[in-house]
Amino acid sequence: MITKKEIEELRKIKGKVRGVTFKTDIKYIESLKGKKEAEIIQKKIKEIDPAFKFKEIKNTEWYPLWWRILSILIIEDHYKWKERDLFNMGHAAPSNSFVVKIILRYFISFKKTCVQASTYWGKHYSVGDFETTEFNPKEKKVIYTLRNFKTHPSLCIYLKGYFKAITELTNKSKNISIKETDCIFKNDKYHRFKIKW
Repeated sequence: MITKKEIEELRKIKGKVRGVTFKTDIKYIESLKGKKEAEIIQKKIKEIDPAFKFKEIKNTEWYPLWWRILSILIIEDHYKWKERDLFNMGHAAPSNSFVVKIILRYFISFKKTCVQASTYWGKHYSVGDFETTEFNPKEKKVIYTLRNFKTHPSLCIYLKGYFKAITELTNKSKNISIKETDCIFKNDKYHRFKIKW
């Protein structure tokens, strides 16, 4: 159960996120649990903030980032999810977007995806400084660093799944792994994700 204190903390989170992120979450729940369950999640979010009206959300419009975290936490709490479940939801996100799949698989190379990752980040989140710290094809690794982005540890898990899926769509290797080597919630200065293939 999400407490009032947690909700108060969530409301302090600054920044905005594109509406497509909510659509992606709900689409995943619908495919996994059914339409009625997806509607329950929407209702639970609206109970906490009546301003949240899922049917009025548009993919390219900006909405409060704290709603994004709230959505994830409600899903996590409602289904008693473990880390793996949350990772899987993040991992499924690019696959739930036809546009992302087509662009990444057929028009953008793996190298270009890695190097231009900061551009993609800015299209979804209004806050956070995202950069490709290292791209090393010889050692088969890429390192992403995310600064000035303190939201919630659950989003870190979700993002790990998301970044791994994006890599799988553009890299043909069958041995892709991802690790968050640094995390703001573990007293580090930033989030850092290392992907190997």
